[in-house]
Amino acid sequence: MGVSQELTALVMEQIHHIKTPRRALNKIKELCEKNLRQEICGFLGFREETGEYIVKQESNVSPEPSSYFLIDPLAYLLFKEQYKFIAIFHSHIVGTEEPSEFDIKMADNCCQPFLIYSLNTQKINIYQPQTVECDVNKLDRIKAVQ
Repeated sequence: MGVSQELTALVMEQIHHIKTPRRALNKIKELCEKNLRQEICGFLGFREETGEYIVKQESNVSPEPSSYFLIDPLAYLLFKEQYKFIAIFHSHIVGTEEPSEFDIKMADNCCQPFLIYSLNTQKINIYQPQTVECDVNKLDRIKAVQ
């Protein structure tokens, strides 16, 4: 297998195609619980052609991944180009599922909801900015099962 094939295979392993909102949330919880030392992050989207929710974990490129997350902007743009965007997800390794001031500022700036999973409380909270660029119908389905 060539290098480009290996990279494609690696990227495909990180994308999860899921049929229901509840299973999508469970996949996010599962991904977050795999690392107790740094915040896990990624995207939740929807693929109209197949009727599937898409969960894609991204690398946390933050210089302090145990304190906050940072996603490569190119990864964000590529995901938005391929799927209907629902939310950015990340874990809190300390504290609750309530958004930090940084979370609120970043969600407001990118006009995307933040789905936050707390490892301590094992609960999810969704912070939705006033202005959003996501599929609000799909977001409401996620909220209904959280």
